[in-house]
Amino acid sequence: MKLNPMERITLLNILPKEGTALTLRIIRDLQVALAFTEDEYKDYVDHVPGPNGTTNEIIKADKLNVKKDVAIGEKAEEAIVTALKDLSEKKTLHISQLALYDKFVEKIVTEEEKKEAEVEKTNAEAMQKAINLP
Repeated sequence: MKLNPMERITLLNILPKEGTALTLRIIRDLQVALAFTEDEYKDYVDHVPGPNGTTNEIIKADKLNVKKDVAIGEKAEEAIVTALKDLSEKKTLHISQLALYDKFVEKIVTEEEKKEAEVEKTNAEAMQKAINLP
């Protein structure tokens, strides 16, 4: 699934911190897949001076829409859906989490995602035709 930096950060924050050993191993693997690499960190993050000599890290505006393809298995998706549903049921779902709720729970696909999927399908078909050329 293709996720932008804010979706990745939001998912990292809502993933369960308790569960069975098997589930936690799956969650740990998902955390690694969602995390930023050293190269991404250097490329995506700006350091902005904060109050009292502190430094805040923010994602560069031009990197907010860069999407990473993250493999999310069935059990991992189940954990995400459960976490998002729990937040909604407890009435603690935050507006910043709504897009993920729509994507994972409601299975709403945006027009942009539909276009990206069509482009990927067309590219895959073109590659397949190129491979099968005599």
